[in-house]
Amino acid sequence: MIKRILLAVLCGLAAGAVSAQEKVTLRLDWVNSGYHAIWYYGIDKGIFKKAGIDLEVLEGRGSAVTAQTVANGSVMFGTSDGGAVMGLISQGVPIKIVSGYLRRNPLAVIFPKSKGWKSFSDMAGAKVGYSPGGSGVLFPAVVKAAGLEGKLQVINMEPAAKPQALLEGRVDCFESFDFLQIPLLEENGMPSDSLPYSKAGINVPGLSLIAGHELIAKNPALVRKMAALMKETIDASRADPNGAIDSLLKRAPTLNRKVVTRVLTLSFDLLEPDWAKGKPFGWVSPEVMETSQDLLLQYGAIKTKRPVAEYVTNEFIAAK
Repeated sequence: MIKRILLAVLCGLAAGAVSAQEKVTLRLDWVNSGYHAIWYYGIDKGIFKKAGIDLEVLEGRGSAVTAQTVANGSVMFGTSDGGAVMGLISQGVPIKIVSGYLRRNPLAVIFPKSKGWKSFSDMAGAKVGYSPGGSGVLFPAVVKAAGLEGKLQVINMEPAAKPQALLEGRVDCFESFDFLQIPLLEENGMPSDSLPYSKAGINVPGLSLIAGHELIAKNPALVRKMAALMKETIDASRADPNGAIDSLLKRAPTLNRKVVTRVLTLSFDLLEPDWAKGKPFGWVSPEVMETSQDLLLQYGAIKTKRPVAEYVTNEFIAAK
């Protein structure tokens, strides 16, 4: 009898531990790729579960779409490009950056290495694959800054169609994350290069963890926990990139292992920009955000200037 009672108590405790897991949803900025492996690895290694979080990761269809689903409460967190997020916030969308992720912006124009382009001026006359939503918000600023207005043939297309269009010669280049696209192009036999937006003077924080105003107000402890767990699962993935890719391929078995492994390892180079030296992981410089807003205003990517605190908060970032 005593054994049965003890067994019932233990089962009840186990059930209570399971029920204590908080269901959390996170939408990625894009469809599964190498740099998304960190989230799946964190799930498989029990990093989120140990912290009491039952994390569901959903694929994305662009930073702007992800940000809008966070804003309307369809998901609790998202990863989105900093420029896209700032553009939406300037329009009154109730979201905020709560932690920097790939803080050195990877946006670039990507092209076959055979073109030999060294500066944006070399692009004059090119056909450019362009996706207006998401991170595409910054491309018009690059065009204007580089003096290329009226000198390009810009072809609107779905984000996923751009690499194939380049491989088939239907465009000369396209805008995207260079660390994501170059491994894919080169695996398909096209040595590639890129012109980072920073070469045109466009420096905006890259991929960020975002949350909606309502969640931030109602559950700041969860936001703080997610910011810390993002760092923990990134650190674990850096220590075991092959294990992280194993976790990704469980969810997306058709991905090319060689390509996504290179994408993941290249993404680690974007974690620590020069302006973040000496600061804890996830911290975003208010000065960089102010400069970014000025740039976006100057080139028409946003229309209304707002206090930097409306774009980003560092209150959820743990001290070093």
